[in-house]
Amino acid sequence: GDHVLLQFGARGSGAVGRRLQCEGMSDVEQTCSSDGCLVLADNMQGRSCNDYCIAQGYTCVGAWDEVDETCGVQTDLTCTDVGIQTSDLLCQCAVSGQQTSTTPPVATGPDPADGTVEDVKVSTFFWNVHWECSMAARGASGDCKRAIGQRFVQLANEAQADIVASVELADSASQPAAFGTFGLAAGWTQVNGPCAAGNGGDTAALAFRPGWIVKESGGGCLRHDWDTRAFAVALVEPPTAVKGCPSLCVVAIHAPHSSITRGHDLVRSVCGDAANSCSIAMGDWNVPSSGVGGLWADLIGGILPSEAQPNQRTCCFPESNHYGIFDHLATNVAGASHVGQTVHPYQHVEKNPVKQHRAVTAHMVLPGAPVAAVSS
Repeated sequence: GDHVLLQFGARGSGAVGRRLQCEGMSDVEQTCSSDGCLVLADNMQGRSCNDYCIAQGYTCVGAWDEVDETCGVQTDLTCTDVGIQTSDLLCQCAVSGQQTSTTPPVATGPDPADGTVEDVKVSTFFWNVHWECSMAARGASGDCKRAIGQRFVQLANEAQADIVASVELADSASQPAAFGTFGLAAGWTQVNGPCAAGNGGDTAALAFRPGWIVKESGGGCLRHDWDTRAFAVALVEPPTAVKGCPSLCVVAIHAPHSSITRGHDLVRSVCGDAANSCSIAMGDWNVPSSGVGGLWADLIGGILPSEAQPNQRTCCFPESNHYGIFDHLATNVAGASHVGQTVHPYQHVEKNPVKQHRAVTAHMVLPGAPVAAVSS
């Protein structure tokens, strides 16, 4: 849903004479609220605000990247985002079970009226659930798809995802399932990538949070033969402008085990020049991150991404039978950076979800576009 930014009054003005709700907090570089629950936490390299608050005996209800070791907000984070390039995070804790509003401090980042820029954080969630679960095949239970579909939406919501992508979450061999049937909120825009060919067909799908405008879209097959897999593509306008990219070309991919021989023309038809340097792609690449560039060149073209994350094992359940470092997020937007990933455990293993991949939450920051100064 919509994110409401509330602001404090003069920082610290209400602290005198009030009993702190969050007492005895450790690793506090600066207290940022009168109740002591919002702090600039130190020693956060490799730790999330969720880790921090639990260690204090509390629950995390908010997290942000700070501006220059102050209480100012630079970037919105989730409670599970890990401090990678910084040792400081703004963490808001609360007493477990206590109802509280998530109240970030006053943002001290750039003022659009000054013609300055602000980074654009993009959060993604993607998951190859594998067709056996969707089709209740090869020992997967009859209610596997329902359970996994609902978990897909739950994990996407927990990630505060802007973009989600599914692979083989399907109603048939070549028809992606509608995310709304599993509880995804109204207002999201879904883009399907049906592939009715090859070894029974394949599916991929994208969906965009309200506020993201889908201008063009399409999808289809990535090969001409039995090894074909599906993809979906959309030209979208994000809610916050990205430097050099009025629109973004977003792709959900399920790469073949061999090479890509189809799909490039459709990507170009949907995205046009945006594919060259304004693309984001996520999904099951069926190769480690070092192999993403070659597949990218065949499908999207333009500038190749400098890295793909995460680069760790995501395949497959049960791991005694399968191995793969397959599921990645990549972009060729200049100045973009990866700012944290979570590779989730296998889900609903009691449903025997054969060949299920580990779901991935991945965040990146794109450079914001300069905003023209407002004349007075």
